[in-house]
Amino acid sequence: MSEFLIDLDDFCKDNMDWELIEKLKEKVPKLKLNLFTIPGRSSWGWIQNMRTVEWIQMIPHGHIHSTSRECQNWSYNVALSYLRGLEEDGWIHGWKSPGWQISDGTYQALLEMGWWVADQEYNNDRRPEGLRTYLLDSPFKIHGHIGHWGAHNSNSLEYIFNSIAALKGEFGFIDDLCEQT
Repeated sequence: MSEFLIDLDDFCKDNMDWELIEKLKEKVPKLKLNLFTIPGRSSWGWIQNMRTVEWIQMIPHGHIHSTSRECQNWSYNVALSYLRGLEEDGWIHGWKSPGWQISDGTYQALLEMGWWVADQEYNNDRRPEGLRTYLLDSPFKIHGHIGHWGAHNSNSLEYIFNSIAALKGEFGFIDDLCEQT
C-alpha cells in the first residue's frame, strides 16, 4: 500500500475538534481523513454540511454510541433496519461498531447489503466469508480518536497530531480501498 489511511473514531456534532482537524489539514495539504461518525449524535443539517468537505469521509460508527458495546448484541433485523436507514440517508457503505464489538447479526446484515466493515483480526474466525474488511494490518493505517469520548484515549488526535503531521506521501479513503476488493 502506498497511501496512508488515517481514521478517527467518535466524530459527531458535539465531539469534532474541528479546529485541530483544520490545523492538521494546514500542515498536511494532501490529508484525507476517514471519520467514524456517530449518526445519532449529529443533526441532519450538520451531517449535510460536513459532507461538503471533500477531504473527509464520514463512515457510520454505531447509532448513539452510548457504550463501547452498543452493537455487540444487535440482532440481524435491528442491524438490517438501521443500515437500510443509513443507506437511504446517503451514508458511505462502511461500518465500524463502537469498541470494535460487533454481533453476528450485524455481520450478516453488512454482508447482505454489500457494505464493508472495519474490524479486528481477533474476529477473523467469526466474520462471514466475502464480507469486505478494513483491518489495521499495516503501518500505513493509523487509527485514533476525536477527543476522549467516554474515556481517556491514548490515541486521541491531540496525542498523534505530530506523528500524522510528519507523514510524507499520499493519503486515501478506506471506502476507495474497500471498493477495489
